[in-house]
Amino acid sequence: LMQNKKLVLGTLFGLIAIFVALTFFYKKDEAKKDELAVLSKGDLLVREHSIKFGENKKNITVVEFLDPECESCALFHPIVRKLYKEYHEDIQLVVKYIPNHTNSKFVIKLLEASREQNKYEEVLNVIFEKQPLWAQHNNEKPELLWQYLAEIQGLNINKLKEDFNNPKIDKIIEIDAKDAKELGVKGTPSFFVNEKRLSTLSEKDLFNLVESEIYK
Repeated sequence: LMQNKKLVLGTLFGLIAIFVALTFFYKKDEAKKDELAVLSKGDLLVREHSIKFGENKKNITVVEFLDPECESCALFHPIVRKLYKEYHEDIQLVVKYIPNHTNSKFVIKLLEASREQNKYEEVLNVIFEKQPLWAQHNNEKPELLWQYLAEIQGLNINKLKEDFNNPKIDKIIEIDAKDAKELGVKGTPSFFVNEKRLSTLSEKDLFNLVESEIYK
């Protein structure tokens, strides 16, 4: 009886081990398929209109899909800034948009308009910093951003209001949203490093993925 019990347990553990191994290889295989699918659509990650930062000496592209009204994007923003500060010489940071919230398009238009005055980073910082005030659930007041942005030194608000209405911005939003759909990206923030998708949203994983490309 004891021998039968051992046999059953041994078989059970053997099956579990096989299952774990198969799951691991399946996940690895799926990740590989996902990567190949992205590689075939790599041109959708960086468009001519996309905002780009960094010297890119190591030819490493970090693409972030963001939504300025997304709380996770605001929380993750200091990590992105830290990454850029550390590796701005090696990488190119690219921003693309997914307008998932009610006021996302309004805020993206503010961001894109700020490019005309080379104030994109400053405007993005204020948008995320003040997000709890203008993007309160069921009490959103995106128009407050005009007031907050007016505090940015050297930013001409009248010009910003003028550039805000440029129809080319609507086209940018439309193309980015379409690219995201084509790449299977729904949530924000989502990252790709040299066309490899970041599977776990954490500071450690993002830095590991970037560093694995820098030091390979």
